[in-house]
Formats: sequence, C-alpha cells, structure tokens
Amino acid sequence: MVPKITSAGRSFKGAARYYLHDKGAETAERVAFVETRNLDTSDPSRAVARMIDTATSAGQLKQAAGVKGGRPLKHPVYTFSLAWHPNETPTRDEQMEAAREALTALGMDDREALIVAHKDTAHPHVHVMVNRVCPRTGRAASNSEDRLKLQNWAEDHDRRHGRDHCPQRRKNREAREAGQWRKGEGRAHYGWHNSKKAETATLWDQHRAETKTMQPQRKAQFDALWRQKDQRADTRQLEIKTLYKPIWRDVFKRQKKELKDFDAGLHKRIGFAVKRRRGLFSGTVKALLDGANLRAEFIRHQESERKTIADQQGRTMRDAGREVTKAWKYDRDTLKNAHKAEDQARYEATQAKTREVWSTQPQTIEQGNTPRPEFEQEADRRKTENQTDRDRLEAAPEQEKERARQEAREKSREIMRGKRERAKGRTRSRTRKPR
Repeated sequence: MVPKITSAGRSFKGAARYYLHDKGAETAERVAFVETRNLDTSDPSRAVARMIDTATSAGQLKQAAGVKGGRPLKHPVYTFSLAWHPNETPTRDEQMEAAREALTALGMDDREALIVAHKDTAHPHVHVMVNRVCPRTGRAASNSEDRLKLQNWAEDHDRRHGRDHCPQRRKNREAREAGQWRKGEGRAHYGWHNSKKAETATLWDQHRAETKTMQPQRKAQFDALWRQKDQRADTRQLEIKTLYKPIWRDVFKRQKKELKDFDAGLHKRIGFAVKRRRGLFSGTVKALLDGANLRAEFIRHQESERKTIADQQGRTMRDAGREVTKAWKYDRDTLKNAHKAEDQARYEATQAKTREVWSTQPQTIEQGNTPRPEFEQEADRRKTENQTDRDRLEAAPEQEKERARQEAREKSREIMRGKRERAKGRTRSRTRKPR
C-alpha cells in the first residue's frame, strides 16, 4: 500500500473533472467505480455540488452549531490516493474499506468524500477527494502530520494483510521511535526547507556584512574627491591671482602718479574737469573754485576703475570655480556608477548562489525511492502520439502552417468564450444558503 497526498486546493469542480474523466478528455474509460461518503446522493455531479455548498456555508454552519468563527478556509479540497502493488488485485469492497480506514486515520471519517477508482495503470489505485469542512459544525479538518499518519496506517494495513512491499517504511518508523529524524518526500518538507532558508540567510548575511565593510573605504574615496576639488579650486584661484597681479600693480602705479599730477598741476585738474563737464569755461571755474570736491570726484573715478577690474577678476574666479565643481560632479557620478555596478554584480552573484542552494531537491527517505530527478527545462514534454502530426506540419508549406496556427488560435478563443459563458452570473462574494 502506497498512500500519496496531493496539494490542497480550492476547486471541487476542477478536482472532480480530473478524477471523473480521462486525462485531457471528456470520456471516463479509466474510471472503475465511484462512491460517495457522508453524502445524501450517489451521483458524482450532485455530490460535488453538495460539497461546494457545505464549503461555502461554513460560516453559517458554525453559527448554527454555536462554534466561534475563525478565519475562512482557503483550501477546503483535500485529495489523496491509495495504490496497491501491481501483483495485487483488491476487490471493490477491499478498496472501499481501505479508503474508509485511511479517512479514519486522518481524522476525516465524518467529512464528505468522493472516492474514485482508476484502472488506467498496472497497479490498482483509488483517489479520495475530501471536503475538509464538517457538514454539521463547519469546522475545518486538520491536516497536520497527515503524511506520517497515512504512512503509519499503510504499514499497519500491510502487516494485517501479511504483506511488506515497503520495508524502508518500517525502518523509518523504527528510527523515529529511537529518536532519529526521518522525513519523507513531500511538498511540506519543513526540515529541508528550513535548512535551505538558513543556508540562504547565511549567504545574504555575508552579502550585507561585505557591504558594511566596504562603506568606510567608499566614504574615503568620496572624501578624497572632495579634497581634490578644494585643491583644484585653490590652484585655480592662485593662477588667477597671479594673472591679475601685474594688472593691479600697473593700475595702482598709474593711479598714484595721476593723483600726484592732479594735486601738483592746475592744468591736470582743468583737463579732468573739462572731460567730466564737457565745457572749457565751466571746467576751469570748477577747477579754480571747487578743488576739494573735484579731487574727491577724481578719487571716485579711480575707485570705479579698480572696481571694474575687481569684478572682472571675481567673474573669472567664479567661472573657474564652476569648472572645478563640474569636474568634481563628473568624478563623483562616475564613482557612484562604479559602486552601483559593483553592488549589482555582487547582488546577482548572491542571487545565483541562492538559486543554486534551492535547486537541489530533497532526498526521499520515507518510501525508500530514489531522489526526485531534476527538472529539465529543455525537455520535450509534448505528447508522443502527436509526433506524426508535428512532423507533417513541419514539412508542410508555409501557407498550411499559417492555416494550422489560425485554427489553433480560433480553438483557443472558442475555449475561452466557453469559459466566460460558464462564468457569467457567478461571483466570489455571493453566499449560498444551506440546503
């Protein structure tokens, strides 16, 4: 006896459509028999409708039973299968008895269930679809340690029937009773999952620690750029001062001589007054009668000339400062981009290591099988029975290929239209009244 649990689901219709029909078809040749449990009908379609009604009415059932409400159950569909050895030929009654015992072992013997037997494989097997919601109280059945419960029941079932097709299962149970850790292959491989989480957490901790150790060095690089900017600014200011130094020397020397001549000679004062007043008579009168004010005006004229040169020197220094700042910003942005590229490369390297950690599959210990093979992304998973049609289409002219593509698109659109038609009038928010 080999029990296998599939993942919990949301859709009773989807699960029933798979179990009650052949794969990818509307026929049901592989179905040997169908039976219901804790349902008032033996019709599979009505049974599925009853299970949907019970699951959607869980809140009302809880209120009617006086049960304190909890979170809504997201995955009410619970499915598992029971497979016998290919050499065994269990009867229908034996298969049903095994299904009932398995439900009792899981603590779901009072739940609504649909039991479907298949005959499309060499080994006889049945699929059991269970509604986790209790039809009387609305409570959800617990699926904690369900794999361990089923494995213990399967071992007891084989022992009662004098079979031992899976000795590794017995060894694992004895090891667990001795305090050793054993875990079978499954989606809820918490030990393996937690070890991988711890391993990847270590990788990211190392990544963050490396980033933290790089911060002082990077700060020093930016500080060095700032000091270089200051040095460049000082150098440019010194160059400009050196450039203007002879200009200032000549200006001061010339203005000193002009002021001396202005004080010593009347003709200089008259000439300056004439230039300022644009008249010989008024300029001569100003030079003779108001010499003090004329001298102050002459000094202001010299100051204006020096101010013009100072403004020119200031503009030159500001332009030089902007050039230095522009160069510093360019160097700073280049350094930032280099750091960003380095961080991105380190991040991608850590991501690659993380993916490598999670790429390994957990080892199968419980059932003694070989480890699960790696998933081949490039493998051809198309149906082999359609290979002849694919070869013919590959050798066909381009017009025939385009016609086949158009037919495939039309078929896909027709399927989607059918789905939309079936979905009309249905909403997730509606509530169903209990029947």
